[in-house]
Amino acid sequence: MNARLILKQLPNHLLFRILHYSLISQQLREDLGMGVGAAERLNGGPKGLKGMKGSAARPMEWQPFALWLANLLLSYAGDILGNMLLGTLPLEPLCNASDVLLSSAIWYIIFFCPFDLGHTVASTMSFRLVATAMATISQVQLIERGVHMAGKLYGQAPIPMLIVGTVMGSGAELLKPVACILINRCQHSHLAYIKLTMNSKLALGLSCLFMLQIYHSPLILGLSRHQLLVYTLVLTTTFKFLSMAYSTEHFIWLLEHRMQYTFFGGLSGDLSKFFGRVPKGSVRPTWAFSEFD
Repeated sequence: MNARLILKQLPNHLLFRILHYSLISQQLREDLGMGVGAAERLNGGPKGLKGMKGSAARPMEWQPFALWLANLLLSYAGDILGNMLLGTLPLEPLCNASDVLLSSAIWYIIFFCPFDLGHTVASTMSFRLVATAMATISQVQLIERGVHMAGKLYGQAPIPMLIVGTVMGSGAELLKPVACILINRCQHSHLAYIKLTMNSKLALGLSCLFMLQIYHSPLILGLSRHQLLVYTLVLTTTFKFLSMAYSTEHFIWLLEHRMQYTFFGGLSGDLSKFFGRVPKGSVRPTWAFSEFD
């Protein structure tokens, strides 16, 4: 029981919040193409920087309020969208002023720290490993809480539980188009399109597991709610570490591409094109299969 309470309170710890907000801000900056050398690329190299005459040369210094608001939405995206689906106040997570100030301070350090120290530290592999582990704990617990709350509210209907769990576990991906609108980069960025990313697919799979636990399905081998939470934390963290080290997401994407080709029109379309080239008459012209020779 004590272990369960400790695990439940971990995402609210100050260190967890700092790492979570740092990871969100770092991902937003990388998605916008604002790396350490972005200023030199956009301004024509070091000569362009020297010609600024002491003015701000870094590209991330434009529209700071829009960047801050976009970062704030992405940091609380899961809670905001989850509250909307569960019929509670969407902006209730923003009522904690101290937490919002902490998020804003981390955003400022990642984007505007002198000499890009915040961005440089957040880009290291050691920091990413620790931050990813902390963020995974928060994500899994958020999905688990969303599935159980949706089960109570919607009478354990499977579709609402899956939707709420997936949205709460991958809210940042769903609000990225809104963030692009705020910073006026929709016409220049692929983030303006809602995509089911690997993180969203992982959230959907975890939602299915927690839903099966609510139904006491034999597929989860009789695991209790707390046991399933612990096992999913370990497996999800291991999967993310493998994705960072060995790019396992690439193999999953290839598998999905093959499944999409086989079951969702690709194979049938190619077969139709292939058999459509065979003439109906008894005499077959010599050019019928010229492209396949």
